[in-house]
Amino acid sequence: MTKTLALLLFVAACGDNNSLPDAAPADSGIDAAPSPPRAVVVAGDFVPGHPGVLSVLDINARTIRTNVAPALAIGEDPILRKKGDELFVVNRASGNNVTILDADTYALVEQLGTGAGTNPQDVATIGEKLFVATLGNKGAVVLTRGSSVVQEIDLSVDDPDGKPNCSSVFYANNNLYFACGLLDDTNVNLPPRGPGKIYVVNPTTNTIKQTLTLTTNNPIALFEQIPLTAPHGGDLMLPTMDFGTGAGCVERIVTSGTIGAIGCVVNNSALGTFAFAGRVAFYAPEFTGPVAPIVPTPLMFLGVSSYPKGYVRNFDLSAGTLFPDQLTATTQVVSDVAICPNGELVISDNPPPPSTAATGLRVYQGSNEKTTAPLAVGLKPASSHGIVCY
Repeated sequence: MTKTLALLLFVAACGDNNSLPDAAPADSGIDAAPSPPRAVVVAGDFVPGHPGVLSVLDINARTIRTNVAPALAIGEDPILRKKGDELFVVNRASGNNVTILDADTYALVEQLGTGAGTNPQDVATIGEKLFVATLGNKGAVVLTRGSSVVQEIDLSVDDPDGKPNCSSVFYANNNLYFACGLLDDTNVNLPPRGPGKIYVVNPTTNTIKQTLTLTTNNPIALFEQIPLTAPHGGDLMLPTMDFGTGAGCVERIVTSGTIGAIGCVVNNSALGTFAFAGRVAFYAPEFTGPVAPIVPTPLMFLGVSSYPKGYVRNFDLSAGTLFPDQLTATTQVVSDVAICPNGELVISDNPPPPSTAATGLRVYQGSNEKTTAPLAVGLKPASSHGIVCY
């Protein structure tokens, strides 16, 4: 693991450092240095109506600016996606909105309500449209920038209580993919009615084109797309977890050619006792070598929750094998993980009660931690998809 990341970081650092003696002065508008890599994190305290925070970690300097988002942009239970040059904060639970921020300045672009009681969970974007997976209604809503109109997408065909409990959405190869748990909302424990469903939706007509049945119950985390430089590039990964039995896995969904749910890639039982992947992230860069492209071992990082523990495990996408040891320290309790462009790993470290240990972000390079203590972000960063790095 350490050798692999050391190699790719070395290659990334290599380049043509020679200068041309009589070259014309560079156009500063073209050759301006890029912004330093940063990790943006959102966090809330899960108390309805309480404001959350958005804070920024300078990856190189290991310094944090806290609470940089506009007032009321972050709710009590946020998740975060980055799309293009914008950040999309899905304010779940009582928030019932999606807040769009500029990814460079964090200024408010727009805040769009999803409707009372919808409990939004995830967002995909196509042009001016936002497609939002929801727990509280028929599965999804469509929002339009510059408008307050909320259009519902009915994905309740397989759930008799009319709430298919859709937890994630992703746009790939001209289709929308909605992951839905089909929980029994008439039971206070919300047991799944059976294996989860993936609804493949036409984004033009908002109608179901195809229904895929997972091999396991209860999609528990968000879709993530495998990089094109890795095996099965373009496909989606989706973690599941049956809270009654602990069964589940990370399932793969094919998004090109013959669309389908392939089944389990990593079983929960291989991750630990009553464990599941609360987040997956990928690192599969391609560098230009002297003869051919160089593609280091493509890795999938698994942010594993196994209460009261939390840790990171690595999966070799080429070999299809799980690394035997956890990457993070046994004293740390990981609840979220994100990969930066330079290959460094940002994790949230949140020891559970009754521990009073400090919580915040840590940075790893391979298996080597680059921080000496968690960097506080203003609130406990406990969201399972609250960090992005770019």
